[in-house]
Formats: sequence, C-alpha cells, structure tokens
Amino acid sequence: MVVGKRIKLLRQQKQMSLKQLSERVGISISFLSDIENGRSAPSLERTKDIARGLNTTVSYLLGEGKNESKIDSSEQLGGAEIKYLLDKPGFQLVLEELRNFDDWNEEDKEELFHYLKAKRLIREKEK
Repeated sequence: MVVGKRIKLLRQQKQMSLKQLSERVGISISFLSDIENGRSAPSLERTKDIARGLNTTVSYLLGEGKNESKIDSSEQLGGAEIKYLLDKPGFQLVLEELRNFDDWNEEDKEELFHYLKAKRLIREKEK
C-alpha cells in the first residue's frame, strides 16, 4: 500500500516516532502502525490529518506527486546554521518559540523559512 509506505518513510525521514505522529494527528499508535504496515487503510479525512502532521500533501501520500513540503525542501537552512543562531545570547525567546514550531500554522512556518533563506542569501553576497 503506497499510502502506508510513504507515511512510514516520511515519518522516519523526519526522525519522528509513531508516538509523536500519533499525538500530533490524534490517531492511535496501533492504528498508525497498521496503516504503515498495510493492515489498514486510512479514510480521506485521516489521510489529510496525517499529511498535515507530516507537513506534506495528501497527493504525495497517495503516490500521485512529489513531497511538496516547503519547510523540508533542499533549500532549507542546515541544522548547524540554526544551532549557531540559537547559541547566540538573547535567543532564548526564539528557542522557546521553535520548541512549539509544530503548533505554528503553515503561513507562519513559511514566513520563517523565507526569512531565514533570505538572510542566508544576504550573508553569502556579503562574503
């Protein structure tokens, strides 16, 4: 089953446990496991919930397209760059906000992503 395999692959790529995804989307761990292993098929509504929880599209989970997640694209800042920023004095508020990043709406996530990408481009031009 394409849906289950894609869910599992994407969840593992994001280093997310079944428990974490289950809490994020409000589906039991056992049901998610059954979906990932092809023992159950999610309804369209559940597929939408899972897609939102994995920051992807239903189309991708159904095998009809590529992963269109903006935040997880190859253009994102690397972990080392973000860690550098967070280690700077005065970034505790930013760190606290990022701990709640999964609760942000997609528009706010996109805004942060584009801001960080623009800052990286500016730094590269200054070199």
